[in-house]
Amino acid sequence: MDIVAYTMEYRGALINSDLKLVLFEEKYYKEYRDIYHDCFHEMRKSLGLKPYNACDSFEQLQAKKNDVFLLIIDGKMVGSVAVYENEIDDLIVSRIFQNQGYGKKLLAFAIGLLQRRNSSPIVLGCAEWNQKAIALYKNNGFVVTAIKTVTV
Repeated sequence: MDIVAYTMEYRGALINSDLKLVLFEEKYYKEYRDIYHDCFHEMRKSLGLKPYNACDSFEQLQAKKNDVFLLIIDGKMVGSVAVYENEIDDLIVSRIFQNQGYGKKLLAFAIGLLQRRNSSPIVLGCAEWNQKAIALYKNNGFVVTAIKTVTV
């Protein structure tokens, strides 16, 4: 099976996000894992990527704890975004909070953080299968800079 993957680069304006996020901690692991699985299971299954529920173990996430930011509202995890060097990764929003603008807010937070770090260019990757995410990224200043096909 072939997977078409896009590399996208941010070409938008400077962003100043006032969104308050917290860094990943062990107490959030189960909720994070459940939201991660819920967000990526259908895509991974459709693309034939096993395991279908592929979330880093707690130990692997613990090693990345300074790069994984969580949006918590009233004690519930709304979503998360990971930021590594100049790359935005694993932007997820809990199904019950989707279509309320939280994905856009998390994306703006990550872009603003990377701009403050002078990380240029700001990039991310996305499977062609995930058209909703691609639309979000394009509508918020990202352009496709490369397309590759990966055989799995």
